[in-house]
Amino acid sequence: MANILDYLDWRGDLTLAERGFNEVDNLLMAELCFLDFSGIVPADFSASVSLPEAMQKYDAARPQETMGVLVPEQIPELGHKMAASRRFSDLTLCAYVSRTDEETQTQFSALTALLPDKTAYIAFRGTDDTIVGWKEDFNMCFVCPVPAQSNAVDYLNRIAASNGGDITVGGHSKGGNLAVYASAFCEQAARRRITHIYNYDGPGFTEDVLNSDSYKSICVLVNTFVPQSSVVGMLLGHEEKYTIIHSTESGIMQHDIYSWELLCDKFTYLEKVNNSSMFIDFTLKHWLAGMDNRQREQFVDTVYAVMQDTNAKTLRDISDNWFVCVKTMLRSLKNMDEDTRKSVSHALRLLLHSAKIGLAQMMQNK
Repeated sequence: MANILDYLDWRGDLTLAERGFNEVDNLLMAELCFLDFSGIVPADFSASVSLPEAMQKYDAARPQETMGVLVPEQIPELGHKMAASRRFSDLTLCAYVSRTDEETQTQFSALTALLPDKTAYIAFRGTDDTIVGWKEDFNMCFVCPVPAQSNAVDYLNRIAASNGGDITVGGHSKGGNLAVYASAFCEQAARRRITHIYNYDGPGFTEDVLNSDSYKSICVLVNTFVPQSSVVGMLLGHEEKYTIIHSTESGIMQHDIYSWELLCDKFTYLEKVNNSSMFIDFTLKHWLAGMDNRQREQFVDTVYAVMQDTNAKTLRDISDNWFVCVKTMLRSLKNMDEDTRKSVSHALRLLLHSAKIGLAQMMQNK
């Protein structure tokens, strides 16, 4: 099975002028922003650094960096392969930002790459290993915009004001959601210069966004890709069309883009998502529909509070000390007040009920 690393071996010797920018190139660009370029790539648009130089400095500054429990460890290798290739070695990087704030429950990072044709590729990072980053994702179920979405709009406006060329916007996971949201709600002058928007298995939006004229106006520019057992990409609502990619993994692990199969410079497509993806999609939507925003918020806040009691900052912290963390979380659950316990129990009963209906529907469809 060939993946995006193999693609760089196949097509890395061909410049973008020799073989045009494609959907696989876009995914590579979206993934590059998962690297921590703090102090390496300038924070403003007026200064830049070449990709090979950035990777050289990255090695010196962070030789032992780990990506996290659910963030692929191959990302540094991807960056080095891109830097060593004729295809990407002349990219210049600028405007790197990264913010994580527990108080405002914000996890946001973005990077701009300037292509040889002067196109600015704006890449938004997906959810990293921080617990606060996952909390912000869950907040999308009851509030919009979350801070990262507002930051994404501001970032796109700032880049557009600093650069007069075409703009491509993309991201993987939450980064895909941010790419679509920022493109829909940025200033008109910026929106007119956006030529493509790429969303790789990113979650959707609430009805307020889906029904807005701003969102509808950019749907034709959105290219959404999901694996056949997509979980993350099926969350909340989508109106744009999506393309289904074959993944060699199963379940939630299909979110890992290194499991996405490709042939030459295109992904391997399938006609539809499989039954497990449809089951999860129905179950989660039915579950959320059974709760109002206040109930959703209370459930998410309770789960987050339980995780905070472990003093873990990342999923890696929990994984490395799982026994102690589980004991702490169980103790926190036991010490909940009666109203909170009832609220959580109600939400879990709704989830089981939704799963039961979803399973019955799936069996009926078979």
